[in-house]
Amino acid sequence: MASSTKKALADALKKMMVVKPIDRITVNDLVETCGVSRQTFYYHFDDVYDLLEWVFEEDANANLPSEVVYDNWKHDVTLWFKYLYDNSTFALNVYNSNSRLYMLRYIKGRLRDCIRSFSEIVAEDRSIDRADFEFIVEFYSNIVVGLISQWMDRGMQLPKEITTDKVLRVLDNSIENIMARFQNN
Repeated sequence: MASSTKKALADALKKMMVVKPIDRITVNDLVETCGVSRQTFYYHFDDVYDLLEWVFEEDANANLPSEVVYDNWKHDVTLWFKYLYDNSTFALNVYNSNSRLYMLRYIKGRLRDCIRSFSEIVAEDRSIDRADFEFIVEFYSNIVVGLISQWMDRGMQLPKEITTDKVLRVLDNSIENIMARFQNN
């Protein structure tokens, strides 16, 4: 029952976000839509933003990789953009709200885990200082989050000169090359 109540509240939040900014959705709106009491809402969540965080977590766990497999990295990276695009109304609503920083931190954290898993494989037979390794992971995490931010700033419309193919081409062998530059002799 608790799981279905949380899912119902999450579904209600997503539906409301199609017509109303997240910053204007209230607990009262959600409980009326779901037919549950405020007490039930507060049993599961602290506030609307806590529910939003739960939605991010559930969606990410269901749709996005938590690590990137070396031979499958292009597909895994493409999944991130596809998920955001397929959920563009929801994503842009959050991005254009007071929750933007939370969203970007969340995306960066998940992407950092993916980039780290891929980088661990690349660094396996190389002697690289851990601080340098972490710098590389942070560098690539910021690049991808920057691209996502720019894309969302433009309403998820990429300019003609930026395509998924070009982004993937730039990233191809990129981590391998930069790790080689940081390798200890």
